[in-house]
Amino acid sequence: MFRNYMFEISLLIFILVISPTAMAEEKIKVDYLSLSALLIKEGDYIKAAEAIKNVDPQDEKLDKKRYYTLNGLISLNHELFEASINEFESAIAAGQTNKILYVYLAQAYMGLEKYSTVLSMLDKTAELDKTMPGIWLLRSQAHWLNNEKHLAWTVLGQAQRLFPDEKTFMRNKIFYAIELGLFQQAVALGQKYIKQHDASVIDYVSLGDALRRSGKPQNALTFLELARLNFPEEKNIYLAMAHAYMDMENVYAAAMILEEGGKYDNALFKDSAELYKQVNDTQRALFNNSKILKQKEKLRQRMALQLQNENFDQVLAMEDELLRVRLLDDDTFLYAIAYAHFKLGDYLLAEASLEKITDARVFRKAAELRKLMAGCANEKWLC
Repeated sequence: MFRNYMFEISLLIFILVISPTAMAEEKIKVDYLSLSALLIKEGDYIKAAEAIKNVDPQDEKLDKKRYYTLNGLISLNHELFEASINEFESAIAAGQTNKILYVYLAQAYMGLEKYSTVLSMLDKTAELDKTMPGIWLLRSQAHWLNNEKHLAWTVLGQAQRLFPDEKTFMRNKIFYAIELGLFQQAVALGQKYIKQHDASVIDYVSLGDALRRSGKPQNALTFLELARLNFPEEKNIYLAMAHAYMDMENVYAAAMILEEGGKYDNALFKDSAELYKQVNDTQRALFNNSKILKQKEKLRQRMALQLQNENFDQVLAMEDELLRVRLLDDDTFLYAIAYAHFKLGDYLLAEASLEKITDARVFRKAAELRKLMAGCANEKWLC
């Protein structure tokens, strides 16, 4: 959950963009170093890597501080952590004094899971942590992954005081509390978070899902119910609530909540029908199935429901619909029709469906059904 350490950091423009001197002078040759910097600024690291290959590192006029910094950023973006560390250290050795490099180094060491070194790098960022919330997030994650849970929590508290409008810190506190088993505190923080910040659907669902996975589905439902009030048309909320009810072994409630969600997202009616099927409420399952808009999905599920309940006459009543949507091109459905005829005692019509089957897997089942029909023809009392 907390390994997403490659957060956005504002690149100090004067390090990367084309220098005024380079722009002022008309050049016939392409300034590949400045081109690479511009491409990095635009987020195109692949082309930036190609551009910087054209720079001669032995050129006596080369701005090596800038060259190594750009190479380091390209390597970092490609998760070549060892290479990026070497480049950033070369930039510092060449005279690069901007403290942002220690943030980049911290990111690289985070990728190598060297958490103590991450923290030592961040200690060198000087005043940057007063303007860059990402530094605090990285610091808290490094403490957490270094098994210094209390320090991770403390860092988030400091960050909240310094950046009161940044909701990430409280959000991470909630997840830390959940992982520590402090569920009541997590719920309290979650309620505070929702009041203080403009919580999104993702926030609600993530919080609910984290509580559910931690064995607290009832607490998860506390937030998901609020989410449903604020975002009644969001499919993921109904799915998350259904998962919570399933964890509580309340399949019927899960089916009902998906049925409610089906009013906003038609696909949920299919899931609801499946759950009603599990609890043997065939009537409700068929009711939800009838609302499915995709005809093939509707008929596939209805066939399964009718077969499960041995409603063979209803299976045969579907034949025209199956033919219309070309589901009878599928030998599985042909076999189902044949089986329904067999169960109703019409062996001739059963054979008429069986003889159309060509799929090898279904063909074996058809052969077994033929044997069964032959036995029944000789001794009808067995069938």
